[in-house]
Amino acid sequence: MKNFSSRFILSLLLLSFSAFAAYAQTAPASAITPEMRAEANKFYQAQDWQNAANAYENIAKTEPQNPNAHYRAGNALLNLNKSAEAVAHLQQAFSISPNAIFAQYLAKAYARAGNKDKAYETLDKSLAMGGISPDSLTADKDFDAIKNESRFKDLLVKEDVAVNPCKAAPEFRQFDFWIGEWDAKNAQGVTVGSSSIQLILGNCVIFENWSTPVMTGKSFNIYNTNDKKWHQTWVDDKSTFTHYIGELKEGKMVYVAENMTNGKKILARMTFSKLANGDVRQFGENSADDGKTWTTSFDLTYSRKKS
Repeated sequence: MKNFSSRFILSLLLLSFSAFAAYAQTAPASAITPEMRAEANKFYQAQDWQNAANAYENIAKTEPQNPNAHYRAGNALLNLNKSAEAVAHLQQAFSISPNAIFAQYLAKAYARAGNKDKAYETLDKSLAMGGISPDSLTADKDFDAIKNESRFKDLLVKEDVAVNPCKAAPEFRQFDFWIGEWDAKNAQGVTVGSSSIQLILGNCVIFENWSTPVMTGKSFNIYNTNDKKWHQTWVDDKSTFTHYIGELKEGKMVYVAENMTNGKKILARMTFSKLANGDVRQFGENSADDGKTWTTSFDLTYSRKKS
């Protein structure tokens, strides 16, 4: 939970800075001095909500198109339990710079004011903006009054899909059979290496960590929604870089890469197959005639490590 909270706070700070920077690039000359902004920020960081509200309301009045000033004024007022005034500023911030974080705080203000229909309406809008973490919503006491409603529970499912688009998409799960901790054996049954295959980055990327006594390598594997293909980027400690493109064919993941060797194009193909006992076979081939004929380059079987 600590890691989630720190990531959320960092995202919030970055978003506030981005909103302020975008405004600063286009804003006309203002009567608000750097010292006034610094003082407002000092109050806000110290959670001196009354002085922060006063300072940011003054900035927002002078700079009505400054989303960060409206957001901070609204949040300060929310912490002072002045929900109606908070709604006005947060509405303005969200109108100027629509994003999921501003949506969450506006929905909080609506919920605290007892206007749950507007809270739901605002949260629904966040779905098209990347969504809000379900953990963040369920941990927020401002939504306690509606947390047990079926509409809120349905919304959490939608938010989860919006925040983690790879989790539910079946295409991203096609290569999950390779995830695990493995010992890799050659065709003669000799263990030649080990690999830790992990699902990372919101269930979007399959991360390979390959190790042998003489080399180590890593690859990132991801389904590209633009070309509907799988892509693997392989690098190792021998300065090798290879980019494979593939797809699931008859239950097998088939990758192909084009390499240049001594000025000649060489195709490299890898086929990953899930075996009946849960092992995975990785079969490598090369072709020097543009795929007309293939020669075996390696044949590995991945067996799960015994715990």
